[in-house]
Amino acid sequence: MKGMVARRLVRVGAAFTVVWLAARVLAPRLTREARRDLARRLARRTLASLDLQVRVSGQVSSSGPSLVVANHVSWLDIQVLNTIFSARFVAKQETRTWPVIGAIARGFETFFLRRGSCRDAARVTAAVASALAAEDTVVVFPEGTTTDGTRLGRFHPAFFQAAVDAGVPLQPVAIRYTTAEGEQSLAASFVGDMTFVDSLLTILRERPLIAELCIGDVLAHERANRRGLAASAQASVAAALGIPAHRVETPAGLPVSRHKVAA
Repeated sequence: MKGMVARRLVRVGAAFTVVWLAARVLAPRLTREARRDLARRLARRTLASLDLQVRVSGQVSSSGPSLVVANHVSWLDIQVLNTIFSARFVAKQETRTWPVIGAIARGFETFFLRRGSCRDAARVTAAVASALAAEDTVVVFPEGTTTDGTRLGRFHPAFFQAAVDAGVPLQPVAIRYTTAEGEQSLAASFVGDMTFVDSLLTILRERPLIAELCIGDVLAHERANRRGLAASAQASVAAALGIPAHRVETPAGLPVSRHKVAA
């Protein structure tokens, strides 16, 4: 077991080194399209180093840019979604200064949000709307936190306004991690006081995981407001994950994790 973990850790370390170098040196020199293509190829390489497969059901919108909203389970979510969507992401401000990860996020044009600041939320929402209007697809995690995947946090409506302002459709996506036998796995969950290293080692000790992406029907922005879009997207994701109503957080509910991300 230790030998297997060590071998996988070496592969992952090499993959992250390549991504870091690409983000620092190559990505800033590329066109937008080439940078998105590079991010997709690097995400696939990183997941392959973890022996993680991605399985997709449903259809990705082909009608132009969209705001992609997904439930949030793990730091793996960004890599998994990057294999399907050529997109930019929203992350918490602290990520900017993280070793290695921060440089990768900056190199691939991540939007950084200062948590707890209404002014900064308005700034980032406007920036996301501008990116959408410029035909960038953007991914947000509207729960604003991670869960273990067996429940669903409230979808905060702030970033849904960006889709309304830019006049683009909304693409809900449900993420679930399973074993090869199709049973839900908690190994990828990044919750509580877990560190990135703790999470990585947990994943490496497990049998290879499968990330299942269920892409929901596109939600139109016409005649919709951000709260209505948030409720519809949350219902779509909950249904795809088969999460019962009593495990879907209402606006009056409490946070389910300390790992806060984009609001």
